[in-house]
This record gives sequence, structure tokens and C-alpha cells, in this order.
Amino acid sequence: MQEDLQAKSLEPIEDCPRSDMMFGWIEPKQDKNSSKCLVYILAIMVIQGSILLVLANIFLRARTPDFEIGSVKVRNLKYGNSSAPSFNFTLVTQVTVENTNFGEFRFDKSTGTVWCGSEVVGLMKIPKGIAQARATEKMKVSINVSSLWLSDAKNLRKNMSYGLLEFKSYVKLSGRVNILNIVRRRRNPEMNCFMKLSLRGKTIQGLKCD
Repeated sequence: MQEDLQAKSLEPIEDCPRSDMMFGWIEPKQDKNSSKCLVYILAIMVIQGSILLVLANIFLRARTPDFEIGSVKVRNLKYGNSSAPSFNFTLVTQVTVENTNFGEFRFDKSTGTVWCGSEVVGLMKIPKGIAQARATEKMKVSINVSSLWLSDAKNLRKNMSYGLLEFKSYVKLSGRVNILNIVRRRRNPEMNCFMKLSLRGKTIQGLKCD
């Protein structure tokens, strides 16, 4: 009896099956989940990168501000349509610089011109200034306009006989857009305006700026 017990005790004990043998399907599942997680992470990174690019294009893009004449009034108009046709008056204008950037626009002083036909008859002096981010800077500018600048007033009599004189103006600003001290770009907004002066009404008609 004792020998039987000893013989049994000496029999090799069966090894417990390894967990990876019993549950061999677990590891492939873990690999599959890991692959899915990696794909999700990459997708999130791509989406975040796209969002950052869109935001950078919106907030960090330096656009050229809009530059135009908001209003014009005529002061001290004097004219004659006799043997020596002439005119002399002052334009009181409100010039606007509309800055649509998310950073300020600093511009230098500049000088524009007012034309009657193909000749300059006045100068428009724009002072230096700052248009804050997402704001409009308004400036009052006076321009003395005179036929004394004309070298030949032959065609002036005919135009004045209709009671209307056509003028155009041109100004170019030179400035720099600064967005969060990250983006600094030079921008040069231009203004081309066309207008008609009613001699009898002493008003500006058909003001149009490009």
C-alpha cells in the first residue's frame, strides 16, 4: 500500500496548459485593437493639422486693406467761363482705411493726385497713421484744386458749358501689416476715384472708387 502511494506520488504531474495556448486568440485581438488605435490617432492628427491650417489661413493671412474716399464736400468754389475759363475750389474729403486683418496696419504719409483730363490740378496729402485690427481708420483730408495747374485750358470752356467737370484721383499707400508679431507683410493699398463736379449745384456727383 505504501509502495503504491509512493509510485503515485512519483508520477509526473501534468503541466497546466499555458495561457497563450488556451487563449491564443487574445494576442491577435490585442494587435488588432492596437492597429485601430494607431489609425484613430493618425486620423485625429490629420484633422487637427487641417484645422490649424484653416485657422492660420484665416487669422495669420495678411490682406491688403481697403482704401477709399468715404465722402466729399465742395468748399469755396469759384469759376468763370469767359474768354479765360477757370475754376478754383477745395475738396473736403473723408478718407477711410478699412483693415480686415487680425493685426494692425501702419502706413506712411503719402501724396496723391487729382486730375482733370490728362493733367494734374491738385494734390492729396495723406498723413501717416494706424488702422487697428478689424477696424476702420477715418481721416479728414482737404485738397486745393485749381485750373492754374493746367497748361492748356482750350477744352475747359466746352466742358464748363455743360455745367459739369470730371475729375479723377489716385493715391497709393505704403504700409506694413503686423499680426501678433508673427506675420509682418508689406501691403500697398491703392485708390482710384472718379467724380463729377456740378458747377451750379456746387456738389460732387457720381463718386466711384475702385
